[in-house]
Amino acid sequence: MPGRMFSIVAALGALFVASQLFAQPPAAPAGAAQGGRGGGRGGRGGGGSRGFPQQSRPLASAEVLARGKAVFETNCASCHATDLRGNPPEGHSLLHSIIALDDKHGELIGEALHNHAAPITLAGGDPVAVAEYVHSILATVSGQGSPPGRPDGSDLNILVGDPKAGEAYFAKACTGCHSATGDLKSIAGKYADVRALQNGWVQGTSGPVRFGGRGGGSVGNPATVTMPNGQKFEGRIVRKDDFLIVLTLADGTRKSIARNGDVPKVEVKDPNEAHKKMAIAMDDPENKNLHDVTAYLATLK
Repeated sequence: MPGRMFSIVAALGALFVASQLFAQPPAAPAGAAQGGRGGGRGGRGGGGSRGFPQQSRPLASAEVLARGKAVFETNCASCHATDLRGNPPEGHSLLHSIIALDDKHGELIGEALHNHAAPITLAGGDPVAVAEYVHSILATVSGQGSPPGRPDGSDLNILVGDPKAGEAYFAKACTGCHSATGDLKSIAGKYADVRALQNGWVQGTSGPVRFGGRGGGSVGNPATVTMPNGQKFEGRIVRKDDFLIVLTLADGTRKSIARNGDVPKVEVKDPNEAHKKMAIAMDDPENKNLHDVTAYLATLK
């Protein structure tokens, strides 16, 4: 028994030593500078800066960025757009370009311009200026899936539609439920900005105005319950699950009905159904109808 106990203690001691060894950070390679550039894309320097390198790297001077912007808009924006999101089908997005992300000061982007399908020849420091402008746009992307902002802090103008065309589309598609002098009167002044206004009217549920009725699942939605004998109850849903549905009837009373599978039959009306159909009907490659309606609603102040 003492020998066995000694073996157990020795094994535990060896395990502890091994865990401590593996817990230590790997030694820096000989000659490596302390506090140098971090590996991969996790950050820069030894100061522990977080985020992507594009967001932590210092921006070039305002003069260089202005020059790069001018050169980019002249030679590249027609295909790749000034915010790098691309203009399909001719130009792809540069927001996730490995060349743009790995480039430091124009060495990779300059080579890519030279090897472009239609070679782009830039003189002097223009390739570096373009690269710095690209980096300045990438630095404004706040998170996964987020669109880029602007390096000068300004907002993109989304009022690119035709208000008159938007008014005509509104009269054709929206006046059955809404009125510019009724529920949508002064609607533009009720949103913080134009983007919130556009999101609100497209979704039909966000913002201070409920374009399409109440959201949030089925609670509050109109529903019809048809009993096996054909009797029907109509009201708004208070609660609905696999075993029970509770309605508020037209007279204000509540009706609780037990459920067993699909019995009784429950039909729930989606208050946003019209907006969902509208979003599909108005879809076009350039989102013209969407922008036109937004431009028109923005005039209702």
